[in-house]
Amino acid sequence: MSARNLEAQDLRKSFHRQVFIQRDDLLGARWWFDGMESASTFTPTRRSALKFLLGMGGIVGAGLVLRAGCHALVDEPAVTMDALDLQRREGWSVGATGAPLLFPDSVRTDSAGNGNFAASLAGLGRDLGPHEPGLDPYFVSTLFDVLDNPRGAGLVALIQPMHNAMMDVSNHAALALASLFANQDDRKQTALILDLPGPESVAAAAGVAAVFAPVFLFDNWPHPLGVVPSHQVLAAALYHRPDFLAAQAQRMAPIPPAFVLDARRLAPYHDESDRFDNRYLARLPSADGFASLGIRRVLYVTAQAEAHEQDDLNDDFVSLRDKGIDVKMVALSDFAPASEQVLREQNAPITDRTYYYGGHPHGSFFFWSSYHWSSPSTAGRTFTGSLPRPVSTGPTFTPASRPTLFSSRSIGGLSGVGKQKPSGFGRVSYRSGSGSIGRSGSFGRTGSSSSG
Repeated sequence: MSARNLEAQDLRKSFHRQVFIQRDDLLGARWWFDGMESASTFTPTRRSALKFLLGMGGIVGAGLVLRAGCHALVDEPAVTMDALDLQRREGWSVGATGAPLLFPDSVRTDSAGNGNFAASLAGLGRDLGPHEPGLDPYFVSTLFDVLDNPRGAGLVALIQPMHNAMMDVSNHAALALASLFANQDDRKQTALILDLPGPESVAAAAGVAAVFAPVFLFDNWPHPLGVVPSHQVLAAALYHRPDFLAAQAQRMAPIPPAFVLDARRLAPYHDESDRFDNRYLARLPSADGFASLGIRRVLYVTAQAEAHEQDDLNDDFVSLRDKGIDVKMVALSDFAPASEQVLREQNAPITDRTYYYGGHPHGSFFFWSSYHWSSPSTAGRTFTGSLPRPVSTGPTFTPASRPTLFSSRSIGGLSGVGKQKPSGFGRVSYRSGSGSIGRSGSFGRTGSSSSG
C-alpha cells in the first residue's frame, strides 16, 4: 500500500487539528474540533461500557413502569349509572368541579326588583310548590332540591336571575291564554301542560299562575357540562318567584293544574365525552290520576305550532284519549297584540299591548268555537269575521300511537312515574380514581350518536 493511501486511511480514523486560529468568530468551530479530537482518542473500558448499559437499562425500565401505570389508569373500571344518582353521590358538578355555569341574559334583580335573594334560594322549591292538596303529590321538586342539598354545595352562590325578551313574549301570551279560562265553569275540568324551553316555560307558568296552579316537573340537576341547561330554569324561576307568590293569593276555586315541563329534556345528544347526560323524562299523572282530579280536557301548550307532542308523552296522551279525556294543542305563537287598525275598529287605545288569541280582542269567541268546547262566557254571543292573525291547527289534534324510543316503557301501567329510560339515556360513566366522566357505555369515546 502506498504512503499516500496509508495517510488517507489514518485521516479517516481520526481528527487532527491542521491549523490553530485564534479568532472570536471561529470560537464555536474550535470547540467542536476539540471535542471531536478528544472523542477520537477515547477508548472505553469494560467498566464504563457496563455502566452505560446499566444506565440505558434503567431508562428503559422506567419507561416500562410508566407505561404500565398509564395502562392501569386507562383500564381503571368505570361505573355506569344514572346521572342524577351519580350527582347525589358525588356532587352536582361531578367531573367538572370549578367549571363555570353560563347564564345568558342574567339580571341583578328579580321581577319585583329584589336583589338580595341568595339567603332564600334554599326555599325556592317550597315557594313554588302547588300548595294544593290534590296537586302536591304530582309536584316533582328534584331540580329545586339541589339548592338545599349538601351535594349541591356551591351552587347557590352561582345562581342569578335570568330574564329576556322570549320569556316576556311567553309570559304575555300565557296571560292571554289564562284569561280564556277566567270563568270558573271553563277552568274546572281543564288542565294545561306547558312544554316550552325551560326559561320560557317558567315564564309561561308565571303568566297562567293566577288561574292555574303550576306543578313543576323538572326531574334533574344542573351540571356545568349538562346536555340540559337546567341552571337556566332555576335562574328563570328565581326571577319570577315574586309573581308566583303573588298569584297564589289571587287564585280562586276551582284551581286546575298547569303541569310545567322543559322541552329541552330530550335534547339530541351525540356520543360526546365532554358532555354530561342529564336528560330526563316527563312524569305526568296517569290517566286515572287526571280523571281523579276531575279533568275532562287537556290543553298541550307549546311555543310554536307542532305536529304532535314530544316523544316521551305519546303513551300518556294515548292513555288520556282512551280514558275519554279530550286532548288538544295550542301554540303560544297563536297569541299576539292587536294591530293598530283592529284597535281603532274596536275603539280601543292604540297603545294597548295586551295579547289576544289570533291578535283580536274578540279572539276568545274563535277559540271556544274552533276547539268545540262549550263556554258559559260565550253562550248566546256571536262574532262574525275572521282573525287577523293565522293560528295553529291545534284544535284538530288527536293523540295517535306512534313508535318512539319510549313506546311501551311503563311499569305496572303507571304513566309517567313508572317510565323506563331507553338504554344509555340519562346515564354517565364515571371513574372515581380520576374523577372523570364520560358517555354511558363508551367512556371517553366519540364518533357514534345517540339522541332521545
